[in-house]
Amino acid sequence: MKTSPFAVVSFIAIVAFPLNHAAAQATAQPASESALTTASISISSSSSPSEASTSVAGQDQVVPNRGDTMRPFSAVGVDIKFGVGGIGFDVATPLAPKLNLRGGASFFSYTVNNLSEDGFNIDGTLTFRSVNASVDWYPLHNGFRISPGVTLYNGNRFSGNATVPAGGTITLNDTDYISSPTDPLVANFTNQNNRFGNAIAPSITTGWGDIVPRAHGSHWSVPFEIGFQYISPPKVLLSLTGTACNSEGCGSVQTDPTTQANVLAQQNIINGDIYQLRFYPIVSTGVGYRF
Repeated sequence: MKTSPFAVVSFIAIVAFPLNHAAAQATAQPASESALTTASISISSSSSPSEASTSVAGQDQVVPNRGDTMRPFSAVGVDIKFGVGGIGFDVATPLAPKLNLRGGASFFSYTVNNLSEDGFNIDGTLTFRSVNASVDWYPLHNGFRISPGVTLYNGNRFSGNATVPAGGTITLNDTDYISSPTDPLVANFTNQNNRFGNAIAPSITTGWGDIVPRAHGSHWSVPFEIGFQYISPPKVLLSLTGTACNSEGCGSVQTDPTTQANVLAQQNIINGDIYQLRFYPIVSTGVGYRF
């Protein structure tokens, strides 16, 4: 049987058209599904308010808030502060998203000259020296903090001499003493153990400001702190030298037992007056910077 070329071409066309049509439908379907999938991904958003989502090539990229991912010791902040304890500085580093470890020191000296008090002319030096450490807790997502801590070194102290001018009168334990013109009375004030309270003392403060800011791109801060440390009752040691006079004559106060008993009684009065200072105040403010 002889077949014509026209019949062959017609057969190929009849068979090829349905196959090409089916292939075209199969190719178009995945492309449509891919487009729908890409669209659904691009309009999705993170369910967490602390995360931001972006879509790149049909995939979510989560950019977490820096405060939620602050790793231990991942940053360092410092500040310069001014307060009751003098001039000082702090260094802080994060322990967790809401916790910092902070350590610092304060130092200051003040000279007292010719201060008149109860018949005494006082000359002396007030010295502040302290080293402290604390944990700063930020319970709210802002700068408010609560800071339990400890004073690791307490070098705060006062030492001075109080001269009673010749002919001047002082009162010790309700007893008057007149200073001799030739050997004036001199009182010496020092702190027990050469410091104002315990060497180590617990503290608790509150305040505002984080010297290791959580906000992305933030470096500067203005911290403020207020609270107290328990330094135990401070002790002042009082001694008296020189010659005191009365209507019966003059005599050395160092060898008179009655006078020495009155000196000890006056020392106890002074320590009773400063007993409340066992809760030693902490107040400071400053400027901080995170590196």
